Amino acid sequence: MSSITDDDSASGKSSPDMSFGEPLHVSVARGVSKFQSIQRAYSRPLTVAEEEEMMAGKGSAFDLTTWLTGRQQQQGPPFAKQVGLVFDELSVYGDPVRDRHIATVATPFWKLAKFAMHGFGIPKLMSKSSDTHRLLLSKITGVVEDGEMLLVLGRPGAGCSTLLRVLGNHRSMYHRIDGTVSYGGLTPEQVDRAYRGEVAYCSEEDFHHPTLTVRQTLDFAIQCKMPSSRMLKDRSGYKAEFLDTLLEMFGLTNCADTIVGNAFLRGVSGGERKRVSIAEQVASGASVDVWDGSTRGLDSSSALDYVRSLRVMTDVLHKATVVSVYQASEDIYEVFDKVMVIDEGRQLFFGRTSEAVAYFEAL
Repeated sequence: MSSITDDDSASGKSSPDMSFGEPLHVSVARGVSKFQSIQRAYSRPLTVAEEEEMMAGKGSAFDLTTWLTGRQQQQGPPFAKQVGLVFDELSVYGDPVRDRHIATVATPFWKLAKFAMHGFGIPKLMSKSSDTHRLLLSKITGVVEDGEMLLVLGRPGAGCSTLLRVLGNHRSMYHRIDGTVSYGGLTPEQVDRAYRGEVAYCSEEDFHHPTLTVRQTLDFAIQCKMPSSRMLKDRSGYKAEFLDTLLEMFGLTNCADTIVGNAFLRGVSGGERKRVSIAEQVASGASVDVWDGSTRGLDSSSALDYVRSLRVMTDVLHKATVVSVYQASEDIYEVFDKVMVIDEGRQLFFGRTSEAVAYFEAL
């Protein structure tokens, strides 16, 4: 990562970095610097009493970084939003392919008749037959601290999407999940019940209002998480400055007034649409972000822009970020802190990206 930051600071705005002959639109150093400038400008200044409380360790005033990461001091023990992700001995079981059917109008009646023919499930409860469900993941273990990015690698069908869905707390589609998943000490059930917005899962497809412009889309996302006037000295100024910051951080200034579009309505490019999704995630303030195969359909330079945008978001807000990328280039690989290699549902390697090559060469 240090090489990326050095390149950004040396190049400046006038000479953007290049990848495979294409200019990169996202600068990690410039994005972090821009965020720090708005933080200083719109965080409410401390009073003398608040400074004394902070010196005594009794409390703190509103700070932009603190608010964006969601660390709000409320009554009772506060929920620490700069959380990591830990999963240990994670095994996932799913239904066999033969048991999957396309639902129609007659599906509920067919399921009821099938349930009755099998004795309403009583013989199955009495029998001691082994579980026939398919093992999708077997004893996956890893940890992602806040401010770290994990790259999940594996060929199609290896189980990468299954792992990311489970880590993103999308568990209902699987028959059984064994092992432990912890979000800063919180169980998946606690997150689903009380902190659902703290774990964000993004699939391969980008879902936006196609007729809204990029500026309108991000403006709406910012307003949904706008702090009260009691906490901000200038709400309108904050919203305008934060919007401009997001547009500049993720290289969206030139397409700010272009509609987002979709498969049927022409709008921004695929890479720009991906960066709009990332900017929305920054405004939402989730603590754990999971991105499943989101570089699909992007060219090499757009994919690198996308990953560098995730790097900006992770560094600024100290998020725990998990990303699966198919056919990742060396430039993309070097952006990440850790890597996990999966094949046929089994973990082959987990560790620092700098250690992976030496590990496989030593086999």
